[in-house]
Amino acid sequence: MSEWTQTDWRFGMWSATSASTIGVVYVFVGLIGVVARPPSPDGLRQLDLYLAVLEALIILSAVALVIMMTAVYAYAPTDRKTFALTALAFMICSAVLTCGVHFASLTVGRQIDARGLPLLSHQLSVNEDWPTLAMSLDLLAWNFFLELALVCAARVFRSEGTRRVRVSMTVAGTLCL
Repeated sequence: MSEWTQTDWRFGMWSATSASTIGVVYVFVGLIGVVARPPSPDGLRQLDLYLAVLEALIILSAVALVIMMTAVYAYAPTDRKTFALTALAFMICSAVLTCGVHFASLTVGRQIDARGLPLLSHQLSVNEDWPTLAMSLDLLAWNFFLELALVCAARVFRSEGTRRVRVSMTVAGTLCL
C-alpha cells in the first residue's frame, strides 16, 4: 500500500460522511418540496425554492464525491493506482457536468424570462419535461460517469477488510447505470 496518512483517512471519512448526509438531506428536502407544492397533475414537480435548495445540495454532493475519490486514490495500493486514478477522472467528469448544469440553472436559468425565450428557458431547466439539454447532461453525469467512477473505485478495495466497500461501490455503480 502507498503512504496512507491520517489526513488522507480523515478527508476520506469526512467526504464520504458528507456525501451521505447531503444525500439524506436531499431526499428530505425533495419530499418536503413534493408535499408543499399545490395540487397539480405533475406530481413530482418542485416549487422553485425547494428546487434551488436541491440544486445547491447536488453541487455540494459532487464536491464531496470528488474529495472522496482523491482519498481513494491516496489509499490505493501501487498496483491499483490506475483504477483509482480512472475513478477520480470519471468522478471529476461527473462533478464538472452536474455542477455546470445546476449552477447554470441556479443563475442563468432563473434570470431568463420564459415568455421571451421559452426554448432557452426550457433547455436550461432540470425541472421541465424531457428532453432538455440540462437533464441530458445531468443524466450523463449521474448515470454514466458516476457509475464508471464507482465501479473503477471498487476495484481498489481488494482485502477482506474492505469487502463491504468494494461490494457497496459495485452495487451503487451498477444501480446508477
